[in-house]
Amino acid sequence: MNAEAPVVEKARAMPPRTGLLARAYGELHAYSERLRAVDAAVEALAERSEGANEAAARKIRRQIREFEPGVTMIGQVKAGKTTLVNAMIGWPGLLPADINPWTSVVTSLHMEPAARGGAHAARFRFFTEEEWSRLLSKGGRIGELARRAGADQELEKVRRQLQKMRETSRRRLGHKFEMLLGQTHEYGYFDEDLIQRYVCLGDDMDSESATDRRRGRFADITRSADLHLAQPELPMRLCIRDTPGVNDTFMIREQITINAIRDSRLCVLVLSAHQALSTVDMALIRLISNIRARQVVIFVNRIDELGDPVRDIPEIRDSIRATLRAHDGPEEAEILFGSAHWASHALTGEFDGLGLASAETLLKWAEHRYGQEAEGKTVEEVVWHLSGLPDLCGIIARRVRTGEGAEFEERVTRAARNLASNLSANRSIVTRRVGRAPVDPVSRERIGSEIDAIAERALELLDARFDAALRDLDGRLAGA
Repeated sequence: MNAEAPVVEKARAMPPRTGLLARAYGELHAYSERLRAVDAAVEALAERSEGANEAAARKIRRQIREFEPGVTMIGQVKAGKTTLVNAMIGWPGLLPADINPWTSVVTSLHMEPAARGGAHAARFRFFTEEEWSRLLSKGGRIGELARRAGADQELEKVRRQLQKMRETSRRRLGHKFEMLLGQTHEYGYFDEDLIQRYVCLGDDMDSESATDRRRGRFADITRSADLHLAQPELPMRLCIRDTPGVNDTFMIREQITINAIRDSRLCVLVLSAHQALSTVDMALIRLISNIRARQVVIFVNRIDELGDPVRDIPEIRDSIRATLRAHDGPEEAEILFGSAHWASHALTGEFDGLGLASAETLLKWAEHRYGQEAEGKTVEEVVWHLSGLPDLCGIIARRVRTGEGAEFEERVTRAARNLASNLSANRSIVTRRVGRAPVDPVSRERIGSEIDAIAERALELLDARFDAALRDLDGRLAGA
């Protein structure tokens, strides 16, 4: 129900198309083609199915369409996470990064190759009355941990912050406060003003200026934000989650980030080139590493602010490695260096606002990395490469392909083979009944061998369907 915010449909802005993002996420293209081949094979099987088998085929195809691997961005305030997220989705300036801290809730950016229809481009979910009461009475998960550890002062701090948050919400929303709890607001568009209204607290929660009241009107009670955007340079869905800074003085925001980690197989820890790998960062790394199947990539942002990147970057890398070893962190974690600031300018093709100091650092880093090898490349391509975004996006694509994506591909392929097996068995029975041949019951001793034979025939059938689907796909691509 949208009592406060009726569904509104507007013309949607689109990210710039430069081709840079398509190349950066290149490994996703081959993977998505394999999924399309599975989908084509299942479609062919569905045409020969009915009843339960037809429903199973539809389910497999729906799972393929809806598959969406996710990446969670974590890190301290002022590390430049939001600017980096904007660059990773190929849309500089989409999320406001000039307000610090702006992110009060996990903001999930759902990228898909084509714009989704309907009025669900933006969805904002509010806390329910039960969730809000639990926060106030127990302080949430942080409060529970503080109570178990006997950290009464920390627990009291959480309670004071929550009470302040409730009072601020009441001033902003008035009598509508209770009515809004548990609601979901949906829009057919999103822009900077709309996003700020739901997820941006700003620096001063007590500010009574008209701008601040409008900007963070619903932020205190917003539980999650989901934005769906078309990114034609990606061949499949991908979700990037922006999170609150973990060193924020408002402890509930830290808990929001910790909860987000549990929902993502891959996490990118964003550091500033001026920030040491702190105890907070190490705690997050250990938390991620201790959760089975979670992976972490470290991205050191804002190298555009280094005076001598050629000298400073190796020193920072060695320092991070030493800290990981000293605190039993994952020494195999990949460490990347870059600048979301540079990436944003590469995507827009506008370099006037780069800044003199940043431009000088860029030239030093370019000379070290490229030398004379930059000839034949555009300025945008050189700056994009030096920004570190191609490396980061490439690692994300590779981790998706070999991790979560590989597991999903195996799962749907197995389901497709089971479907083919069922169809093959049904066809055999029908054929024998039509020919009036008796259908012999399978003895207990023959069950294993019969299943093996069916599976072998199903594999042959599905492999043939896959080959046909791939040939058809190649033909369409060649004729495109």
